[in-house]
Amino acid sequence: MIRMAVGTNGEIIVRIPLKKTAEKICDAGRGAYVCPKQRCIDKIIKPNDKSRRQQTYLLSKSFRRAVSEQDMDQLEKTLSQFMTKSAI
Repeated sequence: MIRMAVGTNGEIIVRIPLKKTAEKICDAGRGAYVCPKQRCIDKIIKPNDKSRRQQTYLLSKSFRRAVSEQDMDQLEKTLSQFMTKSAI
C-alpha cells in the first residue's frame, strides 16, 4: 500500500511504508492509502474531470484540509513515479 499524508508543513507526502522498521512514515496522522496497482492509482489520477473532482473531495475529507488542483497535479506526478519504480 502507498500512504498519502499531510506533512507538518502542510504538503502532501507520498511514501511506501516499510514493514520491517518501526519508524513513523509521516509525522501527521491524517492520511489515506492507495493500492499500488495500476487500476487503483488510475482512480486517483484519472484525467476525467468528474472523477478528479470526486477524488479531490474524498482526499480533502481524508486529509481534513482542502486539496487544490496543484496538489492533485503533484500527486499525479508522484504516484506515476511509484508506478514505474515498483513495476506493478
